[in-house]
Amino acid sequence: MRRILIPIAVLALTAAACGDDDAATTTTAAPATTAAPATTTTAAPAPTDAPAGDAAVITIADFDFGEPLTVSVGQTVTIVNEDGAPHTWTSVDGVFDSGRLAGGDEFTFVFEEPGTYDFFCEIHPSMTGTITVTG
Repeated sequence: MRRILIPIAVLALTAAACGDDDAATTTTAAPATTAAPATTTTAAPAPTDAPAGDAAVITIADFDFGEPLTVSVGQTVTIVNEDGAPHTWTSVDGVFDSGRLAGGDEFTFVFEEPGTYDFFCEIHPSMTGTITVTG
């Protein structure tokens, strides 16, 4: 009899922990913490020029913003987070801030002034980059 009751009790506890499929429930999991991978510093790569008039894209992948980018004033820049971890795209001087971007999220910004803009991820401050805006 005990052999039958133990599996039934385990099933009952499992079902109770999972909840009723018909009930409306909300579960919030604590965000996973992921350490940024170790990096080696090398010479800065040459900036990538985005064709004038086209939207430029900065892809966040593997805790990296990719190559430095050069765009023209008035050009649209789209940030795409392809990581599983959340990130921000935040300028050092406060000109732009995407806020928290979850994996798959995008943020668009149009630069109105020429200059060189340094940026970083507020969540992972070792993630940095530069965008140059030409007149």
